[in-house]
Amino acid sequence: METMTRQAKPGNEIKPTVKITVELDARVAELLSVLDTKGDVKAVLILLADHVQQGVYRPGAWERHWLEQVFGNAWQSKLVPGDPYGRPHCEGIFQKVGGGS
Repeated sequence: METMTRQAKPGNEIKPTVKITVELDARVAELLSVLDTKGDVKAVLILLADHVQQGVYRPGAWERHWLEQVFGNAWQSKLVPGDPYGRPHCEGIFQKVGGGS
C-alpha cells in the first residue's frame, strides 16, 4: 500500500489517501462488473470499500451484520467509541480504530 496526501482546500484538513493495487481472476472481475451499469470493476470495489467502512464505524448499520458474517467479530475489539471522521458528539453513535488487538 502506498499512502498519498492530497492538497487541502483552504479551511479543510489534509486527508491522506492510500493507493492499492488489486489483481483479480478474470472470472471474478467479469462477475463483479455486472454490479456497475458501465461494467466498471474499479467503481464496484470503491463502492464495496465504502460500505465496508460504514459497517466498521457504524455499529447499527446493515453492513456491520454482513461484516460479522464474513470476518467474525474479533476485529471489533480494535474499536473505541468516537467518530473516525472527527465529528463532535458522536461517541455514542460511531466507533473508530483505537482499541486492543
